[in-house]
Amino acid sequence: MSMMRTSAPAGEVAYLAYHDPLTGLANRAALEDALAVAVGEARASGTAVALAFADLNEFKRVNDSLGHDLGDELLCQVAARLREAVRPGDLVVRQGGDEFLVLLRGLPRDGRAAAETVGQRIADAVSAPFTLGAAELLVDAAVGISLYPEDADSPTSLRKHADAAMYEAKAAGGGVNVYGAGTADPIARLELAARLRRGIERGELELHHQPIYRLADRGLMGVESLVRWRDPVRGGGLVPPVEFIPVAERTGVIDALGDWVLREVCAQARTWAEAGLYPNVGFNVSPRQLRRANVAQRFAEVVTAHGIEPGRFVLEITESAWSLEASRLLPVLGELRAAGFALAIDDFGAGYSSLWRLRELPVQIIKVDRAFLAGVPGDPQATAVYSAILQLADACGCDVVAEGVEEAEHADFLVGKGCRIGQGYHFSRPVPVAEVTALLEAQIAPERRR
Repeated sequence: MSMMRTSAPAGEVAYLAYHDPLTGLANRAALEDALAVAVGEARASGTAVALAFADLNEFKRVNDSLGHDLGDELLCQVAARLREAVRPGDLVVRQGGDEFLVLLRGLPRDGRAAAETVGQRIADAVSAPFTLGAAELLVDAAVGISLYPEDADSPTSLRKHADAAMYEAKAAGGGVNVYGAGTADPIARLELAARLRRGIERGELELHHQPIYRLADRGLMGVESLVRWRDPVRGGGLVPPVEFIPVAERTGVIDALGDWVLREVCAQARTWAEAGLYPNVGFNVSPRQLRRANVAQRFAEVVTAHGIEPGRFVLEITESAWSLEASRLLPVLGELRAAGFALAIDDFGAGYSSLWRLRELPVQIIKVDRAFLAGVPGDPQATAVYSAILQLADACGCDVVAEGVEEAEHADFLVGKGCRIGQGYHFSRPVPVAEVTALLEAQIAPERRR
């Protein structure tokens, strides 16, 4: 008996060629065709086209923790929300994984505002809680937008620029970002990461230190150590940290960078100790570093090898990073605290974690974001908010370091409210090691000198 192989109907084959089998959305092939047509129509009619690129945050964790079946269910729910969020006639596409695109056709020539509005609707649609089985989850998105002909001249550049804008939105913690003159090209970003990795090996990095003072008597209590990079490609000038730190985070170079910072702050603390100077030394630790295996043990080993007590170091993690990584980081922070390190939440108030969760954190220090001092003491509302933060920190048993002390009025206000410690340009900018060492020798608090 002969066996005949049946094939799918032609219509079904055509459908599968242009649609994602999981969500039913258009796929990459459909987008390529639609982009070419849309750009051609916009060129002929004098209208604009926009492409929005949305990438889910924390999707990998959903897959890892809840399994791929619920991960697929999340993608289907996202697809349904995106269909409802966009305008009639817009094309919603699943490119693959947790990446979605929306093609916005028929925009006015100055369609930036309209594209931003749709981009925000996309971000808002994804930000509402999802129900997966017995779990309710928050999974937000980073959305990047590019427009033809404003910032792209072809379908290829439209996609490239939307991708670049999305990565910048992701580096900023989410939200919507429209491509502009300052948006980094993806290839340029990878080239920067490669140069940074070589720069670590070639000794192009250095630490600058911003003094931290006791406000009542101006005794110098410690420093915050900040990495700087002298990139020879830029003539040896300093690359702003806001430029290379997010790139290091996204490309994994942050591991090597973090290791370098740890070694350098330990070596510098040892040098100061040999001169009889014992300031506390704070430095930022990224979530990626804290996700590495046995991080508390490794940190303690490096510190001990330099003959320094762990309690001399203040490990700072930003509030926004904590709020995104809370469940995973809490045990690690507990291990670091048990190893003797002091822990601080940096830029407090700039993120979006629930205030009551401070009770869970094994931190001793809250560094209040500089933005809160902007209206103090002249603005009654700003003054009331800052006073409330100080009361909250006191209730949680945490010390406060006021960041961004720019004026004498700020310092006087803080002293009056019982805040003991501050840092900012009123006292000193971050300075190279020779300058901060001179400040330590002249101004360090007596109990920090031996």
